[in-house]
Amino acid sequence: GAGVADGHGASSPARSRLVMLPKVETEALGLARSNGEQGQMPENMQVSQFKMVNYSYDEDLEELCPVCGDKVSGYHYGLLTCESCKGFFKRTVQNNKRYTCIENQNCQIDKTQRKRCPYCRFQKCLSVGMKLEAVRADRMRGGRNKFGPMYKRDRALKQQKKALIRANGLKLEAMTQVIQAMPTDLTISSAIQNIHSASKGLPLNHTALPPTDYDRSPFVTSPISMTMPPHGSLQGYQTYGHFPSRAIKSEYPDPYTSSPESIMGYSYMDSYQTSSPASIPHLILELLKCEPDEPQVQAKIMAYLQQEQANRSKHEKLNTFGLMCKMADQTLFSIVEWARSSIFFRELKVDDQMKLLQNCWSELLILDHIYRQVVHGKEGSILLVTGQQVDYSVIASQAGATLNNLMSHAQELVAKLRSLQFDLREFVCLKFLVLFSL
Repeated sequence: GAGVADGHGASSPARSRLVMLPKVETEALGLARSNGEQGQMPENMQVSQFKMVNYSYDEDLEELCPVCGDKVSGYHYGLLTCESCKGFFKRTVQNNKRYTCIENQNCQIDKTQRKRCPYCRFQKCLSVGMKLEAVRADRMRGGRNKFGPMYKRDRALKQQKKALIRANGLKLEAMTQVIQAMPTDLTISSAIQNIHSASKGLPLNHTALPPTDYDRSPFVTSPISMTMPPHGSLQGYQTYGHFPSRAIKSEYPDPYTSSPESIMGYSYMDSYQTSSPASIPHLILELLKCEPDEPQVQAKIMAYLQQEQANRSKHEKLNTFGLMCKMADQTLFSIVEWARSSIFFRELKVDDQMKLLQNCWSELLILDHIYRQVVHGKEGSILLVTGQQVDYSVIASQAGATLNNLMSHAQELVAKLRSLQFDLREFVCLKFLVLFSL
């Protein structure tokens, strides 16, 4: 028998209402503008801007199963999942199976080990939103119309999310078209494994990107009457929001790490060893359960970057800065996924969710990056979401005064939070405060 939602993946999703993030002109865009005639953008940049403004749906962002990370096959029992998890969920419910976990009921569930612990797999199915009531107890087909509105809502949310992500992503991709200071022959594998040695090959006279007046940018627009609030001393940092925290990130290479073994080598949850579960308030435990699997996030980002580079010719390979822009794109994607699956937020209407995300996406990017540095960062370097330590001086050599100033402010905040022994519970609570603040 098939589940209620079988077959819904066959049809192409309808094009979505355009939802765009506010555009903030980057230093790279400023460089492009300075190269144009009388303040006009070069033709290639105008084309990118046009694509960004008219973007409404991204066909190349592949959906992944929220349970195990495998490729989705369609809408099954409430949301997009893969065939394997669809079948597992259906059999569990129809046969009224009861599982037990021999570990601590927190087993990692991914494509490679999703069959190891059926208890944790089923709990994850429920936590991400698969519906018990969508499974026909009599094993008969039917019921799709009953869940039609739910699927329509889910499709709309995913399309809006993709539009939101790519509205920012196209902006970042446009940046790489005007950056020529770094070598472009770095392969994804050498970038990942030889970050430190690759960075030694950077030209010493690397041209810094000039500062940009964000406020007067003629390219700044506001989406659906929404405007971004000022970010105080970190205003503009969202342009380079390079880090995330959701089990959907997946990116890249890096000509920077002196310790390749650090890749996939850290976890937010591993750093959380302070209190026993019994001493933690129930609400905090619920918030902690929403935290993504950081190793899975790293793996997805790395896989995405490898595929991204593999699809490019030798002369089209992204340089380090371009890869960092791609990383920021995927990071934002992962944060939207985290929010969408989080307690309280997932109960809101789609429009309300979008308003909240449009209001706080940059702060969430910054907060995630800063916490990563607080817990795992090293002196004189910045830890990327993929696990590489990048020398601060290397990034500084590629950026102009504006970005360097922002990075300096971020590092100061990292130092202050370290002195306060900022921990995971506080980080998670702060994330939710930011998410629900208007």
